[in-house]
Amino acid sequence: MRSLLGVLLLFVVVLAFTNPAGDFPLNDDWSYGTAVRNLVERGEYRLSNWTSMPLLTQVLWGSLFCLPAGFSFTALRFSTLVLSLAALALLVLVARQSGERRPGLLLLGPLVLMFNPVYLALSQTFMTDVPFMAFTLGSLCLLILGVDRKSTTTLLVGMLLALLATLLRQTGFLIPVAFGIGYLSSRRPTAGRVALAAGFVAVVGAALLLYGRWLATTGRLPTAYDVQTTQVLAAVSSGIVPTARQFAHSLLITFTYLGLFTLPIGLFFLSGASKKRLVLLLVISAALLALTRVLRIGFVGNILSDRGVGPFTLAPASFAAFTGSAVSKAVFGLLALVGGTLLLEMLRRFVRNTRQSWTTTLCLSFAALYFVSTALLQQLDRYMLLYLPLLAAPAALELRQEPKSRHVTVTGLVVLILYAVFSVTAVHDYLAWNRVRWQALHHLTAELSVTADHIDGGFEFNGLYTYDENYVRTPGKSFWWVKSDDYVVAFDTMPGYALLRKYPVRSWLPAAVHHIYLLKRTTP
Repeated sequence: MRSLLGVLLLFVVVLAFTNPAGDFPLNDDWSYGTAVRNLVERGEYRLSNWTSMPLLTQVLWGSLFCLPAGFSFTALRFSTLVLSLAALALLVLVARQSGERRPGLLLLGPLVLMFNPVYLALSQTFMTDVPFMAFTLGSLCLLILGVDRKSTTTLLVGMLLALLATLLRQTGFLIPVAFGIGYLSSRRPTAGRVALAAGFVAVVGAALLLYGRWLATTGRLPTAYDVQTTQVLAAVSSGIVPTARQFAHSLLITFTYLGLFTLPIGLFFLSGASKKRLVLLLVISAALLALTRVLRIGFVGNILSDRGVGPFTLAPASFAAFTGSAVSKAVFGLLALVGGTLLLEMLRRFVRNTRQSWTTTLCLSFAALYFVSTALLQQLDRYMLLYLPLLAAPAALELRQEPKSRHVTVTGLVVLILYAVFSVTAVHDYLAWNRVRWQALHHLTAELSVTADHIDGGFEFNGLYTYDENYVRTPGKSFWWVKSDDYVVAFDTMPGYALLRKYPVRSWLPAAVHHIYLLKRTTP
């Protein structure tokens, strides 16, 4: 109980620094917020055509938080924060279920997840990543408890959460598949157990298909709903060699980001690891990272960059917005190298213990299935986030058996603190410049009476007000649905534009956004 209370108090302190308040969308959540607004204000369930996942669970969840005071993105952001805290609490419960009682190790997984910059940033949006993780972790936790304690009620609730996760994102369907692998491989597969596993898969799969069919027959199916399925089929039909190349690229990207994400946990696996094996794994990690350089893969970005967290969605910038500086490459590369080495050691121990722990089998099976299902899609750093709790859970099982040296503990704590400082600071800056951006847009629309059709206000503003699925990009304009860019809210001055106002942003990171520029076109 004290561990849960500690997570809650620390989470509140973090929010006091990041300040998530603000009635404005972030990243793709303008699209998801539109669906909630349709339901709350019009009583109509209709998704934006930008939506590529079922989203039903998240729309209903967000609507609950809008009922007291009406629709707002602040309410939607708070709904995600509740689920974010729930996911952290679930990791504490998983560690306790493994038999761990030491407060430091009980909090290791939750703190590494909380202070992951991608997780902390997405927790303060209405993006689907954190809600999907919360429902997935809830399902896996209850499925494990239901089987271990032979509780039918707990097992059924876990299955219900799997259904809710699937009606949020299609990849939730992997939960019953992974459950079947872990459940049947850890015990004798009797007819009853096979029927349970197969029935679980069938019910969740049928629900997903029926939901899609209902959307189609009622004219509610978003045009982007099957876009990822189309991408996968196109990749597979391209041939064996291109498909294998795409899998290899995705594997290298995943390895790089998991090395970064799991480093604070991986440091604890130095205890009990032989020096010869660590040297060998270091060579393998270096070879894999060198291969990413040869293939020019690099960091794919979307949320995390050496400027903080984003995405950076104003002109003139890209979504990734890496500066490409030599210092940032060296720092990120070194963290990925060391983290990748320890990640390999973690995975080696996990695989060794799959026969003794069906929890480990379940988590690794889900992680493997998730990779296969997403490997042929465009890789983004936020897609890597789900692996973190799937590795933190078996790590809790493994670490309870290992004595911890003082040096390892201190090193892990120092790295975790550095991650926390960067993450909290970066998320503060991200919310700060977005808050100022919307102040500039309010000046245009409310005080100068400029309509949205004449503004390039960035991805979120344009998506919210001028989204057009048939939009054809015009050379010289941003690609996000710009009808007329007479006025631009930007990160910097631009040729052909006069400066109307320059807004300071109270950022903390040196490489962060420090000013927002309101520009007016001066040339045809």
